[in-house]
Amino acid sequence: MKNIFQHITSKRALAILLVIATFVSCEKELEDELLSDTSVDFLYSTPEGLENAVVGLYTLNRNLYQDLSLNGTYPLIPQAKSDLGVGITGEVSLYSRLLWGASLGDYGTTSGINAYWVNYYKIVDRANAVIQGAENLEDIEEGRRNQILAEAKCMRAHAYFTLYRLFNNIFITTEPTTPENAFDVPQDKSSEEEIFALLRSDLDFAIANLDYATPQFGRWAQGAARHLRAKVAMWENDWTEAATQTDAIITSGSHSLTETTAEVFAGELNHSETLFAINFERQTIGGGNPHIMNWNMVSSYADAPGLIQSVENGGAGAGFISLNQYTIDLLNEDPNDTRKNGTYYIFEYLYNDETAVPAGSELGDPLDLYENSEDDQNEFMLYYRRQNPGIIKFLDETVEPTDRNHYKNIMIYRLAETYLIGAEAHMMLNNSAKALEYLNAVRTRANTAPVNSIDLETILEERARELAFEGQRWFTLKRTGLLYDYLLDHMNNDNMNESYPEGNPKDILREYMQNWPIPQQQMDLLGPNYPQNDGYN
Repeated sequence: MKNIFQHITSKRALAILLVIATFVSCEKELEDELLSDTSVDFLYSTPEGLENAVVGLYTLNRNLYQDLSLNGTYPLIPQAKSDLGVGITGEVSLYSRLLWGASLGDYGTTSGINAYWVNYYKIVDRANAVIQGAENLEDIEEGRRNQILAEAKCMRAHAYFTLYRLFNNIFITTEPTTPENAFDVPQDKSSEEEIFALLRSDLDFAIANLDYATPQFGRWAQGAARHLRAKVAMWENDWTEAATQTDAIITSGSHSLTETTAEVFAGELNHSETLFAINFERQTIGGGNPHIMNWNMVSSYADAPGLIQSVENGGAGAGFISLNQYTIDLLNEDPNDTRKNGTYYIFEYLYNDETAVPAGSELGDPLDLYENSEDDQNEFMLYYRRQNPGIIKFLDETVEPTDRNHYKNIMIYRLAETYLIGAEAHMMLNNSAKALEYLNAVRTRANTAPVNSIDLETILEERARELAFEGQRWFTLKRTGLLYDYLLDHMNNDNMNESYPEGNPKDILREYMQNWPIPQQQMDLLGPNYPQNDGYN
């Protein structure tokens, strides 16, 4: 399958990719030949160099997902801090317990939270360099220039939008780092008006200059740019713009929901529903590193008698984080919901070891040895670790079922969310008929009964069923002003919350925590009066 990493085939281009990866980090030193004026010159002052620099942006965008620090926790921090999961054990559970990532002094802030700030500003800086190079280059065909600019502006908008939604007090710049400005430090945060003006400008340009189709899977295309533009509009309460963008994608003829939920996360994700995905395919230049997201989110069912690790049961799992009871109850509301039957989630682990099946059970029966007790900690810990439903949206069915390292492409944006954004936007415009049409398109695909009325809670519940653990929940609840209340209502599970030795996270939670703390090591690099987010001073 052709993807963006196959775009680079020459030895010189591989060297350029190394320049990209190393130029933005002070932790590694370049080989002498890669520091030559010719290499840097080629990168930002020729069409070929700029195109390869764009590919480098996709590589940077994958870094958080393939970072195996803290048992691969980094890409799961937003999910751990949302209202749909339960932190069971391991490093990722420390974020859901608010022991990590909720204060300036804790290790979770100096490691994982800091990684988000550094990674997305790194993407911004290299995108700025690509954009400046493309704008200043004279000897280039205009369509080629605009393609380079559109992809780089999408990447910059995506990075800034992520930073703003996580950290709130961010600064924006469109200038790349150079020896001349390297020691200029931001003295103040940027205003919301400045931030959203740049987001709108970048994405409007991308929409005007990208096609819906792309020859290489994984690149930004018009559908993804419109989807992101709709999400930006939702943060501005611009329901008309959001509806316009979602309508354009849905009626474009270039994207459609897959026929069944079983197809959404199957294979390489290269199908009509995918708007933007991150490549992890092996044997491609720039690819090849694994992630362990599936391992974190599937129970360690094979620790129970009668089970061995298998693809059918979700592969290798540690059971560090999983669906909480709130999400499980939502999925169980309709017994015909196909999302829980081994497509998005796995609700039953089936006995498959004939040498150890417990008495009274048979091969193919579901594991049922444990109870989610309200007060017996030993019992409910065994239930959570071994039997609790898990998430298999990141399962790589091509690796050995005992291997925690997976090369599954990761879905970032897809059409089902477009429909749900459109449903909310049209509802806010008092177009209930269109809102219901969009909402029920998602429900019908999941084989659930259509609904006849719509409100924000109905949409949020459907988003939970459809999009859990795809990294969108925290942002959606924060945008709607419901994050604090939803976390207080059902974050983790009550029996687990009461068992944490540091205390119930609902007692630790404060409203200001909807903004992540800017790590102290970053504050030290900013101006002396740069504002930390409220509550962390």
